[in-house]
Amino acid sequence: MKKIIFMLLLVLFLTGCDVKYDLVITNKEKIKETITVFVDNQIIENNSMTKEEYLDYYSNIYMNNPGYKGIKITTKEGDKYSSFIAKNKYSSLDDYVQSYTFKNMFDYADIERVGNYVSFTTSKNAYLENIKNDELLSEQSKYNSFKISIKFYNKLANHNADEVDSKNNIYSWNINEDTTKDFIYFKISPDVRYDVMIKDIIQENILAISIVGILLLTVIIIVGYILIKIRKNNEI
Repeated sequence: MKKIIFMLLLVLFLTGCDVKYDLVITNKEKIKETITVFVDNQIIENNSMTKEEYLDYYSNIYMNNPGYKGIKITTKEGDKYSSFIAKNKYSSLDDYVQSYTFKNMFDYADIERVGNYVSFTTSKNAYLENIKNDELLSEQSKYNSFKISIKFYNKLANHNADEVDSKNNIYSWNINEDTTKDFIYFKISPDVRYDVMIKDIIQENILAISIVGILLLTVIIIVGYILIKIRKNNEI
């Protein structure tokens, strides 16, 4: 196979997998990438492994792939499905399109900057090409579903997404046998969605914010107690 499917090559040859590919593109064009592959636990049982053995074994193979250097991978066991979760960060769109992950999904992307607008257009999707070509991909090699979702901290001026979550500014592309759309296109405007950005910052720093909040509340209580004691002493 000339084109390798970019996602978790180690589980590609197993049927029954669902893939979710998430990106966050910030207002500074920094990118956060999360790849989640859900594996039916029946597959694991068919391999005569426990869920822990299966996830650890394939995670190690994945982590030893030089192309994925720097990616952090975790696993999660579930009642019906277990999952591999891989995360990475990129400094810009230009950095992202040079990554091993992107290049195995698309050959390239055209990035055009006009004024404060940024247009991003990929080449033909390699996964779509393979899933529809029996000579390149057997039935046993197919994922059940494959979804690409991108959250933007900026408003989009244009796009060709299949689904739009306006509240969270998330645009999604579904890739399957019925898909006719074979590339991804979006145009980022200079207008920032501060509500989405601030919400993400709070969620990512919830522990630190909670600790600071508790410390501030403790200080307020202590100061209040001291002031009350001082007032009572002055009234005597």
